[in-house]
Amino acid sequence: MAGLFSRLGFWRARTDGTARSPSGMRVGTWDTPLAVVDSRGTVWPIPGDRETAWRAEWWVGADDRWYAPAVEAAVRQTRPGVGPVLETRMRVSGGDVVATTWAGQADGSAGPAVVVELANETPVPVAVAVTVQAAAGGRIRRLAVDGRRLIADGTPAVVVDRDPGRSALVDASGDLWDEVTGGRAMVGSPAPIRCRIGAAAGALIVPLPHRTAFRFAVSAGDLVDNPSAVLPSAGRVAAGWVNRLEGAATVDLPDGTDAHRVLVDLVLAEPSAAAVVELARWGFAEEAVHRLFTGHLDIGSADAGVNRLQAAAMLWTLIRDPALFAGAGTDALEGIVRAGGDNADARRAVADLADLFEVLGDNTAAHDARAHSGATSTRKAAVGAGSTDDGGPAAELWNLADRLVRPSADGLDLLVTLPDTWLGQPIELHGLATPLGRLSLAVRWHGERPALLWELEPHPLPRSGVDPVVLRVPSLDRAFSTTEPSGEALLAAPAGWVPSGATPPVEGGSFN
Repeated sequence: MAGLFSRLGFWRARTDGTARSPSGMRVGTWDTPLAVVDSRGTVWPIPGDRETAWRAEWWVGADDRWYAPAVEAAVRQTRPGVGPVLETRMRVSGGDVVATTWAGQADGSAGPAVVVELANETPVPVAVAVTVQAAAGGRIRRLAVDGRRLIADGTPAVVVDRDPGRSALVDASGDLWDEVTGGRAMVGSPAPIRCRIGAAAGALIVPLPHRTAFRFAVSAGDLVDNPSAVLPSAGRVAAGWVNRLEGAATVDLPDGTDAHRVLVDLVLAEPSAAAVVELARWGFAEEAVHRLFTGHLDIGSADAGVNRLQAAAMLWTLIRDPALFAGAGTDALEGIVRAGGDNADARRAVADLADLFEVLGDNTAAHDARAHSGATSTRKAAVGAGSTDDGGPAAELWNLADRLVRPSADGLDLLVTLPDTWLGQPIELHGLATPLGRLSLAVRWHGERPALLWELEPHPLPRSGVDPVVLRVPSLDRAFSTTEPSGEALLAAPAGWVPSGATPPVEGGSFN
């Protein structure tokens, strides 16, 4: 196998200048995405400068040979919970070496870091090589071993939680895989190396006895301390994410859709106008407004200005809480309006903000905004303002919300598209923001007839002069409609559906 990786081109630094973002799951803290973890457990830090892009991997040396997750067939990966914690398993010598990857904030001033914990579940002791190499399009020109750290171009790249048994550094003339697997890694610290073309690579090699574990960290700051001592455990991080999601909208659907898992991915996704809209829709209004005012949305997009303006209009439509837009947000909002341009989409978005300008005390801006309204109502403009086709978590959450509730000409249509496989199954939605208030609903079944429970909580500043909201459920009972903000009703049996078995009736219900 020595040389296999060089022939496949996996391990040598690319020098063609092509920067490619790997696919995988982002990990990070609530405020900062730190890295992408690919399907093989490789950690790709998210750099501010693609020139410095690199990756951290782990190779395992057993009694028979060396194993690398990037090319082994027996590699499996799971996400055990809602939070951004990944478990990557590789079969080695009759057992598994398990890499659990997460991110957390270190104690003190060291900042956040990605943590990888490697557990040896095999029946034999192994060696683990923690490696640092340039990513596609990136460069590492200087590399040094500093005790438990590999320093790449002056920045700590990885930090292990114990003294390494051996280490290896190579420049463009060497091959890191051959150096490690060929037994040429040295005891102690080799001399620092320089590589003019940016192809420096290195490894710290740590012994890992049977049924033990160790950690290494990929730091976003200057981590000096033992990562096992100053960084939180995977369990603590997972629990923290669950706590942060307590105020989010929830769904319980027959297809098992986990909206909270997608919402976590959205928090860590690339900044975009669509992302801040979905954060607000799914329960994080304050976070959405903060990101709108302080973030760089739709980076590189020619339509960034109008997209940000439309996002501001949609946030106001979904939230209608002037307190979130007051204070310093007033100046930020003015800047967003100015940068939005003067095309038809921008004028409609400004018209949707007229009520906000008025409640913030700027009657002139409110009057001017209403002059742009034309024939486009606020409600109609809000229907598509948050939609996205980027294929990421924002699109996934928008599509899910659009299936559950959709604004109509005079209210809301609930459960707009209902697959046949959902018939006879319980459905629940709690706390989804809509242009007309926060919506909760549930469907229970009395034999072949669905019972609908609903509650529409008005926004902090409800619309004035608007007719009562009409709620309909076209996928279940086209004859049903109501203007009551909350209640329950036994609907007609869905046309053409014959239940496979009777379900005991459910007496009453609530959202508590």
